[in-house]
Amino acid sequence: MGEIQKTRRRKIFEVIEMGLSGSRVASLFDGFMVGLITLNVAAVSLETVPEISDHYRHLLVAFEIFSLIIFSIEYFLRIWVCVEYRSNSHKKGNMGFRFRFMASPLMLIDFLAIAPSILYALGIDLRLLRIFRLLRLFKLMRYSPALSSLGSVLYSERRALLATLIIMLGLSSFAAAIMYYLERHVQPEAFGTIPDALWWALATLTTVGYGDIVPITWAGRIFGGVVMIFGVCMYALPIGIIASGFANEIHQRDFVIRWGLVANVPLFNGLDANLIRVIAKYLRSRVVEKNSLIAVKGHQADRMYLIVSGEVARKDGAGKIILKEGGFFGAKSLMEKSNYSASYMAVSKCHFFVLDAREFHHLLDENPVLRERIEEAYSTIPHTDYGQACDPETFLSE
Repeated sequence: MGEIQKTRRRKIFEVIEMGLSGSRVASLFDGFMVGLITLNVAAVSLETVPEISDHYRHLLVAFEIFSLIIFSIEYFLRIWVCVEYRSNSHKKGNMGFRFRFMASPLMLIDFLAIAPSILYALGIDLRLLRIFRLLRLFKLMRYSPALSSLGSVLYSERRALLATLIIMLGLSSFAAAIMYYLERHVQPEAFGTIPDALWWALATLTTVGYGDIVPITWAGRIFGGVVMIFGVCMYALPIGIIASGFANEIHQRDFVIRWGLVANVPLFNGLDANLIRVIAKYLRSRVVEKNSLIAVKGHQADRMYLIVSGEVARKDGAGKIILKEGGFFGAKSLMEKSNYSASYMAVSKCHFFVLDAREFHHLLDENPVLRERIEEAYSTIPHTDYGQACDPETFLSE
């Protein structure tokens, strides 16, 4: 019974925590949760419209109860399966691990997303708490790698952003102080104190420009124009920092994935790290649908394929063999500048990293070590043109 429970827990963990790209159930779960979160945010907004709230109150309440049930089940399931994160998960110590998991940022967001509704259901009529239902929007961070990356960027660039904030606050205080001395006598109600003038400075420096407070003296207008110019420059600083950090985060993550894949390919395993980095730079990503023909026997070889995910069937006159994740094909034909020795078809939806013939030959010319490695790798299997990640048991005669 214990083993069955562990197996069931592992399957649930793979669906709700890992979000396996190859699992249809995991994809459906993620899509359902994203849709439910979006509808909840829309429902909170629509509740403030009297016409909708009066006519559809019962429907909105029923939807809130349904959402509360779903989010609560999800919350407690995550607590139950979280021990699967541990490599050696034993019963002893699991409770402490679960409490630490509950204190993680994403789990705190999950709890705050359901807590207001629970308190309201218990009779605590704290309508302000219902505003916190909008925190459910932050649950999207679980299902969006881009949002997670943005969070990482904000954390990694926190020092630069804090420095920018300090500069902007200092510049705002300086602008408010100068405008106070320039305009206080003609507009005491707007610039009578530095805190009053600070509202104008913030609105101007952030380029919002409400227009409710404006300088009317010639000196105030000249200084106001200078502040506007500085505002455009200062407003661009945090945007540039975040944009640059976000781009670096995406490129770094993509490069790490490519570098790790290339380093684990048997053909390139053990090569110098700088050479692997160069190879990874030339790779292009390509997705092929199920049952798509990738390469045809007898056609001129023009690409080398590395299988990131999915399965590929290699067919020739002798039979068929399945190439799996981590496998590769086309390198031998490219090196010999010959035709493909077999046809390759996607058994499932596949993600490839592709190396074109021109880049392939350029790498061989610039790196003799790579040429020697390829020749050595295929010297023991001269009649084949595929990598080692295959399943010999699937060999079938045509």
